[in-house]
Amino acid sequence: MMRWYKMTAACFVAFGLVSLAWAGSPKPAPAAASAKTAAPATTAPVTADNKPVVMAATDGVKWLTYDEGVAKAKSENKPIVIDFTASWCGWCKRMEKETFSDPKVINYMNQNLVAVKVWGDDTTSSHMISHEGERMTQAALTRVFQVSGFPTFWFLDATGGKIGPAPGYKNVDNWMPLVEYVGGSHYKTISYDTFLKKRNGQG
Repeated sequence: MMRWYKMTAACFVAFGLVSLAWAGSPKPAPAAASAKTAAPATTAPVTADNKPVVMAATDGVKWLTYDEGVAKAKSENKPIVIDFTASWCGWCKRMEKETFSDPKVINYMNQNLVAVKVWGDDTTSSHMISHEGERMTQAALTRVFQVSGFPTFWFLDATGGKIGPAPGYKNVDNWMPLVEYVGGSHYKTISYDTFLKKRNGQG
């Protein structure tokens, strides 16, 4: 049981004590403020109402919808990483281009985690999902997870239990330790700081 931290402030955590290092991660602007200034563009597939739709990729990270991801995680006993994003989010687009295109990231995530993308600006009923027996929009699920800026990532265990959040942009060097920590089930036995030391040959 662990608690996750940002570099300068403690993050909200549902279970236990995990600390995370956030060095080098630009702080995302709050969702409400950024929505007013950012251009509403996205490379994701869109429907006639201009809302993005999540589709499983044939190559690259295999992003699923929330419902698909929860079902797959249970059947394959894998942890989940949820990417809370928005169609106008510049840092999210940068992560897609720079981090989620890296072969190391793609291979590790596809083999060890279930990747889910939730669009925090999607308020349409046509893309609603199920959470704890309740139907809701993706924007409503974003509020349930107390996401206030994009991107924000939430890690869940295979049963949907919350492990912890990781807010903000992550480059490959920041991202790989996080997914290895969760994907390798190290969060069950050691703190993130201890894991990083061992990973870097210091422990």
